[in-house]
Amino acid sequence: MRKLISFVLVLVSIIAVAMFVAPVGGQLLITSSFGEFRGTGNRGPHFHMGADFSTQMRSGVPILAAADGWLVRVEIDEDDIYGNVVVLQHENGFRTLYAHLSSFSEKIKSIIDSVVTEFGRRRIVVEFPERNIWFKAQEVIGYSGQTGEAAQPHCHFEIRNIDETVCYNPSDMLNVPKPSDAKFTVRGLMIDNERLNYVENGVYRFRGSWPKIALDAATSVGRNVIGLRSLKLYFNNDLVYHIDFGEIRLDEFNNVWAVYTENSVSDGYRYTAYHKLYPDKSSSVVRLNKFPELGQIPSRTNVIIVCEDVWRTEYELKFVLERR
Repeated sequence: MRKLISFVLVLVSIIAVAMFVAPVGGQLLITSSFGEFRGTGNRGPHFHMGADFSTQMRSGVPILAAADGWLVRVEIDEDDIYGNVVVLQHENGFRTLYAHLSSFSEKIKSIIDSVVTEFGRRRIVVEFPERNIWFKAQEVIGYSGQTGEAAQPHCHFEIRNIDETVCYNPSDMLNVPKPSDAKFTVRGLMIDNERLNYVENGVYRFRGSWPKIALDAATSVGRNVIGLRSLKLYFNNDLVYHIDFGEIRLDEFNNVWAVYTENSVSDGYRYTAYHKLYPDKSSSVVRLNKFPELGQIPSRTNVIIVCEDVWRTEYELKFVLERR
């Protein structure tokens, strides 16, 4: 029976991962993950609501439909945060969004050219009738570029629900290979706003009933920094706080300060993101918060932080807290 349950769980996992195919041909390489901090753009600091995939910093690379679906919307705007956009709807109840496009598929190019000729190069949103223009899985929907907020040409890919109120983590629904050089790194630790070097089993001082712990950790892949999938904080083996980037509501697009500290930086070339492992502002990304029940933690407390990368590999950080 145990073997049967394990097989069913593995099968369900495979089905979930295989829900969409890669939006870029060749070897799929993720360069930015879902939920990362973004500090620039005309919409202000925000969550990264999709995943970025490499096009080898080249414009004009074909961007592919991630599943069979029909065209919902095209956005033409070189200055908005997303730039030029295509949105498809799929029979599985999800929508996919492809951003920063340099140009559009030949299938719809004449329509886009006609609209631009009539209205010019200002922001234009074109909505299409349901089930009118279809794309097959891996059919070209457009070409890579860096319209909008994009330091380099790449493929920005999002998965949304049908009414576009929630975005989901693409790494949960795509088969994203883990590069051989992927390396988990602890980039910084803060306790009560004091920056510290993380040392395994080190002892750190704090004041008050409980400390404000913030962690900057990520996966390094070449020059790219890939944000985490989740973080769990344990005090004396009791799970007290859990941040999970499985999904983010669109109305929380700018709610980054609930999860990241205000000294976080992301400008296309630098990425420093301290995750708040303590309650501040409310957020649906925080799946568990037991701080209201804690009261005062013991003067000496063992801490474990479990970090999970986008490939679901877990890494444990361990240290000790002592009240000053």
